[in-house]
Amino acid sequence: MASREFYINGKDCYTTWGISMDTSSLSSLMTPPPLKEFIENKSRLEHGKRVLSSNPKIDERNITLTFNLTAKTEEEFFSRYNNFCEELATGIINIKTKYQPNITYKTIYISCNQFTQFMRGIARFSLKLVEYNPADRNS
Repeated sequence: MASREFYINGKDCYTTWGISMDTSSLSSLMTPPPLKEFIENKSRLEHGKRVLSSNPKIDERNITLTFNLTAKTEEEFFSRYNNFCEELATGIINIKTKYQPNITYKTIYISCNQFTQFMRGIARFSLKLVEYNPADRNS
C-alpha cells in the first residue's frame, strides 16, 4: 500500500511515517469478528441443553498487522520510527483504508511482537492490537 491507502488516527501512514501495510494485514482487518458464546443451560430433567440464540453479540478480537517502514536516510528512518512509537504510546489506534472508506477499525495497541531492521532504511514489524468493539466501526 502506498500514499492515501492506509491511515492511523487520521494520518496518512506512508507520508507521515513511511509505513505501508502488506496485503495479509488488510485480510486480517477484514476478517469477520467472532460472536460471544450463547447462553446455555443444561438440566437433568431435559434431553440435550437449552441455548438462547436470539440477539447474538459480537466479541472483541485480537488482530496482528504487519507493517514496513522505509526511509531514504538513517536520520529519516530514526525520526520516522520515533514518531511512530510516539503514536503507538497513545494507546488508541484507529485504522482506515481507502478500500473501506466508511469503516474505522477502533483498536488498542497491545505490543510489537516482532521488529526486524533490514539494512538501515527498512524495517518490518508486527503489531498486536485489540478491536474492543467490532460492532462500532463508524467513522
